[in-house]
Amino acid sequence: MPRSTTALATDLFQTSPYLTRVTPGAEPPVVYLTDTLAPAHPEGEPAPTDAAFGIVGLDQQIIWQADPDILELLRACACGPRAAAELATLFGAGRVAAAVAREWLQAPEELCRAYRLVSGEIEVTAHCNWGCPFCPVATDPKPRRTMPMDLFEEVVAKLNAVGTIDYVTFQFFNEPTLDKYFTDRVKVLAEHGMQLALYSNVSALTQDKIDALKRYGVLRHLIVNMPSVDERDFAELTGSRSYARTTANIRAAIDAGLRVQVVVNGVGERLARNLDDVTRRYQPLGVEVFPSLTCDRAGDVSGAYAHGVRVAGRLTGCGWPVHHANFSVAGDLFLCCNDYYQREVFGNIRDDSIDELMTSDAAACLRRRVFGVAEAPKDFLCRRCHNQTPDFPGRDFRPIATFG
Repeated sequence: MPRSTTALATDLFQTSPYLTRVTPGAEPPVVYLTDTLAPAHPEGEPAPTDAAFGIVGLDQQIIWQADPDILELLRACACGPRAAAELATLFGAGRVAAAVAREWLQAPEELCRAYRLVSGEIEVTAHCNWGCPFCPVATDPKPRRTMPMDLFEEVVAKLNAVGTIDYVTFQFFNEPTLDKYFTDRVKVLAEHGMQLALYSNVSALTQDKIDALKRYGVLRHLIVNMPSVDERDFAELTGSRSYARTTANIRAAIDAGLRVQVVVNGVGERLARNLDDVTRRYQPLGVEVFPSLTCDRAGDVSGAYAHGVRVAGRLTGCGWPVHHANFSVAGDLFLCCNDYYQREVFGNIRDDSIDELMTSDAAACLRRRVFGVAEAPKDFLCRRCHNQTPDFPGRDFRPIATFG
């Protein structure tokens, strides 16, 4: 959520790294990959004829500007703090005040404290019954653990209080339908009026779970990992012999009228072949089929799925730490969906409200590293992540400092 504590009398200002510049008439340089729904772009009124540029912030709305000197002001402070008096002399006190009022300029200590959550990613179980080669579980599975119901209820209640959450998920490199409390959790979501994006291999999506999803009406959509419709290939790609059960459960979910999407994981020619086969099997049944954006989870997956990313210098932003709250099975908040070992923890939901945790010094410190305000350590998770590569098609932030 927006944070507005910057005092006009502060001695120093720096441009928020959350801001992206938009050029009238050109495609925005950012895109929002919302779940497995269609990619979205910044929204706003059409550019007026006198627009010199637009600015997009956390709310993903374009604010058009006719005064090009505002952009020069933001550029001047993009890479580091500048004295307020100096900025007023160079660009005019009115421009500085206007930029501060919009929180485009902030006191350095306020940078990266703001957030705008759209999802809560809840690790309800810490185990999976498959061992897919594109997942760290295949080589380093975690011990079996389950989030207690009282902890889950606290997470959901505090997420609901945020007011901007579109949906929650039950997954983090696990299989949520193995959860003995699955139906109870669905009921809790219904009580809070929250939607569930259920990522699952559906091998344990029994009829009673399907009935619960129908009865409580919380399902946003069911996203099924189905890497192949060939039984032998399926077994190789999942490390599982659950083909018959999985395909039967997919059909049961379709027959129940659930909104089902199938994602096909893989790389190269094998992915292309399997995507074609899965599409021909399920698209006639009204199912959306997509190839998955398979990645190596910041270096934790090797072999054919490894990307070998090594990002030097200051990092350039990512939506995960500001748009999604990730909760471990123990209630810890950690950096993002690619942090398999949950290395970057910045608090526990038992200790405070989500707002206090998301605006804490620990959270702001992590986001300053992600957005290049501070230099990230050489072993920092994001240095190995494809989200930080300049040509990644799903860039949802392009800080003004990166435009040159």
